Amino acid sequence: MNTAVRIAKPRTAIYWYRNKTAQPYMVYIKDEFMIERASASTLQDIKVPDLFGGYTYQGSSSPNTVTSNRFIYWRTNNDTLELIEESLDYDLVGHQVRLRFQDTQILGGVSIHESHNAVIILLVTVASVHRLIFPHPHKLQKSDEGYQSTNKPVPSIFYDASLVTVTDPQNMHLLNHSGSLMTHLHSAATYLDHDGSALFTFCCNQGSIQQVKMPPLGTMGVVQQNELTQSSMMQKLWSGLVPAVIRGGQECIEAATSVVISPWRGQSYMFAVCRDHKLRIWTTKTQECVCVYNLLECCNTLKNAPPVIGSGHSIKRVLSGDVTSSCMLCVWLNFPNRNEFVMLQPQDDSSGIRPCHVATVSGTNDDLVDFCATEQSLWTLRKNKAGESVISVYNRSKCDVPNSWTEVILHPAESSDIYIAHNMDPREVYIKRIFEPGRFSLQDIQKALNVYRRSLDSSAAPDSMVQIESLTEEVTQAVEDAIRTAAVANEIEEAEYCQFQLDQWARFYSCCVQYHEVSTEMKGIFTDPVTDLVCIIKKGCISFVRPCDNIEEVHYGTGRWSSCDIDNSLKRDVATLCMCLALISDGITVEMATQFEQQLFFKEPPHEIARQKHNEIFLNSSLTDGGMSTLGPLVQTIHDIVGALQVVLQNLDLSHLLGYITEDTEIPDMSMPSLCHLMSGVRGMQILTSTVKQITETGLLVARDLLILQIAIISLGENDGVSPDQAEEIHRELIPQTCELVHVYMLMKWITNQIAVPVQNSSIETNIRQMASLEITNTQDLQEKQRLGLIHNQRVTVSTLFAMRIGGNQTRSMLANNRTILTEPYWNTAVLSFAKLLVSLIWPMGENMLFPDFLVSCCQYLPLQQYVYRTHGWCSVNVASRRFMLGMAYLHFDEPQKAAECFDQAKEGLRNDVYLRQKVLQSEVNDIRKLEILFYLKVIKQFEEFDYADEVVMLSKTAISIASPDEENLPTLWSKLFKYQLQLGHNEEAYGAMICNPDPTRKKDCLRQLLVTLCERGDLRTIKSFNYIDMEDDVVSILENRARSVDIATQNYYHLLYAFHVSRNNFSRAGAMMYEHGMRLGMELGGHQGLQRQAQCYLAALNALRIADVNYAWIINPRSAIEQRLQLSHLSSQSKRDVGGETKKTTRANKREVLNITDIEKELILVNARLKLLQIDNSQTVPSGPTPNPDEMVGLLVNSGMYDQAILVCKSFGLKLSPVFESLALRCVNLAKGSINNSVADSALLSQAWDWLQENAVTLPSITESSATDTAWALLQHYLEMNEDSTAQYHRCVVIKLLSHGFPIPSWLVNSYKGLNWAELLRLLSDFDLLEDAVLLTMEYVDAVMATFTGQESPVFKLKPCLERTTECVWLPYTCIDQLRYALKSHHRDPLYGQLHEDLENKLLSYGRCVQNLSDQIVDILYQRGHAGH
Repeated sequence: MNTAVRIAKPRTAIYWYRNKTAQPYMVYIKDEFMIERASASTLQDIKVPDLFGGYTYQGSSSPNTVTSNRFIYWRTNNDTLELIEESLDYDLVGHQVRLRFQDTQILGGVSIHESHNAVIILLVTVASVHRLIFPHPHKLQKSDEGYQSTNKPVPSIFYDASLVTVTDPQNMHLLNHSGSLMTHLHSAATYLDHDGSALFTFCCNQGSIQQVKMPPLGTMGVVQQNELTQSSMMQKLWSGLVPAVIRGGQECIEAATSVVISPWRGQSYMFAVCRDHKLRIWTTKTQECVCVYNLLECCNTLKNAPPVIGSGHSIKRVLSGDVTSSCMLCVWLNFPNRNEFVMLQPQDDSSGIRPCHVATVSGTNDDLVDFCATEQSLWTLRKNKAGESVISVYNRSKCDVPNSWTEVILHPAESSDIYIAHNMDPREVYIKRIFEPGRFSLQDIQKALNVYRRSLDSSAAPDSMVQIESLTEEVTQAVEDAIRTAAVANEIEEAEYCQFQLDQWARFYSCCVQYHEVSTEMKGIFTDPVTDLVCIIKKGCISFVRPCDNIEEVHYGTGRWSSCDIDNSLKRDVATLCMCLALISDGITVEMATQFEQQLFFKEPPHEIARQKHNEIFLNSSLTDGGMSTLGPLVQTIHDIVGALQVVLQNLDLSHLLGYITEDTEIPDMSMPSLCHLMSGVRGMQILTSTVKQITETGLLVARDLLILQIAIISLGENDGVSPDQAEEIHRELIPQTCELVHVYMLMKWITNQIAVPVQNSSIETNIRQMASLEITNTQDLQEKQRLGLIHNQRVTVSTLFAMRIGGNQTRSMLANNRTILTEPYWNTAVLSFAKLLVSLIWPMGENMLFPDFLVSCCQYLPLQQYVYRTHGWCSVNVASRRFMLGMAYLHFDEPQKAAECFDQAKEGLRNDVYLRQKVLQSEVNDIRKLEILFYLKVIKQFEEFDYADEVVMLSKTAISIASPDEENLPTLWSKLFKYQLQLGHNEEAYGAMICNPDPTRKKDCLRQLLVTLCERGDLRTIKSFNYIDMEDDVVSILENRARSVDIATQNYYHLLYAFHVSRNNFSRAGAMMYEHGMRLGMELGGHQGLQRQAQCYLAALNALRIADVNYAWIINPRSAIEQRLQLSHLSSQSKRDVGGETKKTTRANKREVLNITDIEKELILVNARLKLLQIDNSQTVPSGPTPNPDEMVGLLVNSGMYDQAILVCKSFGLKLSPVFESLALRCVNLAKGSINNSVADSALLSQAWDWLQENAVTLPSITESSATDTAWALLQHYLEMNEDSTAQYHRCVVIKLLSHGFPIPSWLVNSYKGLNWAELLRLLSDFDLLEDAVLLTMEYVDAVMATFTGQESPVFKLKPCLERTTECVWLPYTCIDQLRYALKSHHRDPLYGQLHEDLENKLLSYGRCVQNLSDQIVDILYQRGHAGH
């Protein structure tokens, strides 16, 4: 029925499939067009054999055209012509039409021709000639995109066929109404001339040949009918005067048995092979015979053979890609004892045209049914003596090789005997086999059912009109009725009933086989000369021929290894190995083969099963003589047994094709339009999936036999040339590899036979949601996929469904990205390459998970379960992924516990499973814990889709237990746990999950859901019983809103909130409430009382935060929230619009400021400082308004003389103390000047000084009884000692302030500055023109430096002494000193400055000499040390 073919290389084998449009589209067959012409008596007188033929479109080899892989074939049956158009790349609608010429036999001569816009079919009946016009596919094609962007069916050229089109008077012509000529016609030929004229030629037994010429389309003209004449004048005269009927048998010896019309050099010629073994050539233009050629001259052994009447010679055109200029002929000469094929090529001759002998091929002795020839090969269809069909091919490129005929390996005939194990139900076995896709057509089953029932109704509805389920029930019921009828007694034993079952099912199955044999009888053959497509036309179906791969050649062929990748020696070893495998295969019975597969299904180790079969084959007494004794000598002749085994294993292992699978092949490469529809039609899918089935079944047989052979080779030992090392290598390496291949091919065979499960719409919708939650596949066309694959009564296997969808698309993309796979001729590589790549996509030993993923997306959960079961235990690749998909299958079958177990097992493979990480999790994270969390989230979504709350709770708890505290998905897990605990009525557990959720937003959502749900349930007691822990922001939201809406001077809601949070140990929240309270007091309530309350609130907030956990000792600044609300209100009230009148989108910053204890302490410091200022200054500026910023507060404190407080503010806010020291230095200068003048104003200043000095808590014991001036200077000195750093920045600030007011620097300050940075002090003295002090400072420092050279210490400048004569780092500020020297030199006329300049120069010279002497001493010491070392 709908199977493909296996064809060999160099042998060819055939599988077949039914002539019907694939589902889900309705088969559209035109009604029979009745054409009444001849009388009813015609059929009684004329017997014409049925004819079969085919035609391939000229563009069939161009994948980017609508005619790619497209052809037409026909059958004739008495007066009926059936035309069928097929396409492997597209689904055709209305592709079949039947023409019935009532009571008029079809003579033959059917030919098909193409023009620009039409397809023209010419045919001859015994009474008329016809020209049928149909639109060309290119004309039906609206656009290239239309065919390349959709998978919908396209109209056939026969779609609009009607009785009007086939009975147009301009396209038909009656031959003879009297019937005298019709009784003698026996063969015909047709051709479309280059000018569009239709030529019809037919001959009769009396030797005459008639030619009818029909004018071109659209041309007014008369149909011409002429008789072709001989070349001599007398023959012309005799033919013209005497009618053919009167001439009778005078020319019978020259009568044509077969004719053909072919072009040559721009003209059309008619070639006729005659009974006298001569080829006669007529020109169709002048109707003259231009050449007579003796065909026996091409056969050396038959040159003198006498004419044989009715020998049945035949002639056909040799098919070529160039249909216009190529003219090669193939003549079949049939003789009683032999037959020959003669290839002829017309050539120009001085007298005109003359055939040239090209080749002669001897045929076989079988009866020829049909043949076709191309420039490279000759195909024949024959019947042997047993009545079996035989197909052979002769390769002209190997014509120098004797007996170059290669026999096609045909599909084995269906056997009526089926082995049924004792533990199997016969009904189940037979039903599965009868309705297996591709085995029997439904019409054959219906006919067998009618015969089985002994029904008089022998009609059978088309396959598309039959429901398989109903037909299955009818068959089952009929067999059960037969069993009850056969069982006479009311009660029978179980064994007797089983025997009745076997008998009746075997009887019905035998009927199916018989009808199947009739419908699959081979009738004709045709080929495409460009693509090498070979089609076998059968009575009720059509088959295709394809090359065999190496493994099929090993099993079915002669063992000749056709691959060129190994040397000749190894090829001979492989050939011998094939003979050994054949010996093994012959010893395995059907029962043993079935047991082998059953034991594999039950997980028995393959090598143990093979060992059992080995013992059955070679230790069986009936096989001993021909078994091991025959195998041993064969093994001895193999030089490299391991190498030969490895060659076969490498070809069995298709994992090398996985290299073509890349990430880019997930989506078909639509930039390659030439391959986007390659083999995408249902007919092409049938070829591909059947080829895949053949490859896998053959691979399993070879792998099985190879495993048994390896065990046999090990058992042979050294006596038969197997060394211990070879036996060890086979046992250690090859047998495990073979066992794995046995498992793989067993799985692949199951995939190609497993029927896809019909899917309900509800399952599809659930699957869509399930896949959407996983985000692992595109499900937008899932419903269309199911419709195309499973509806309209179409039973397909899962492999077929896979090939029709993502598998076929992926394969086309792989072929498009690797064009080197497809070579010429196109058909020889396309089918096998496509099929093997398709197998590689299903191959379980690669990381590719496309096939099981496809099963999930198509709701094929039952096959998925079996797939996982069959791969369990031996397939170590993608174990976790398969367990994950098995869990999805269990979910579909309402088994959540098993699903959870599978998901838990799948989790163990997250580290290495590529599919789970890239396709399911879609994450590049390497942390296994994070991957597990993501995995649990995906799994939880699956259970949520099926509403399994218990499993969601369990999985959520498991995920939470392994999650780290900083896991970003932890809040999601807690939320899911809360949701389903609440759904189950577990309120306490739901509350606990809510509390543990670390995400405040999710926690708030959960609290809202908890409160709403409990309120709806009326469970208020539970609401009251919860303490809500850290949920105060939501639980007391009403209190907070109330507190913020009333007057702050009268309300105490903040205290209530504070107490509420403290009672629940939520000190952070309590601190936040009190801080917000204090902030609002500072903003809204002024005066001394408001500041005191604000300080108290800050203190309370600090206490709460100090008690709180360190990690939570912070709050959100409520000021930012208030400002944001005000900004939002302002923006909503003053929204701007653009020129078009539309409201502009205003962006605003959503910022939150976090305050910790330090921040609040800072604000408390400002408040306390403001309170102290208020005690001193009662003006309106201090207590009113917002709290000043730190800089402003420092200024206010410094002006009030509160230097301790100002320093505290500066240090708290990280401000520099420069304002403090500048202000205090200025006060010291003013106090010093006031104490000198002793004026009244200065006295008031001195009295006020004690006021601000007392604010700074001066407790220095040395100045308890000092004056205010001395106390101020002591305070300044104390601040410098306590706050100065290594940069001496505050010394510099004070010195500048003093010098700028012309006040001398105190000695304590000078001494302190010397130790910190005397060079900076020198620069300041120079800047303020204190040259004398600068010179004295410089000379003092130089003396101190030189003193260190003698071991003295300088505490003033903090210089350490040099204890030994070593190099020390000493320096002088030469730049500053040079500037000082220059200034002194500029004023050298002044005696004072001159003397200072001289003293400074002398001091520098003395310093230089000292340094020089010291350097010399150091050099001497180093030299002496070095000399002493040597």
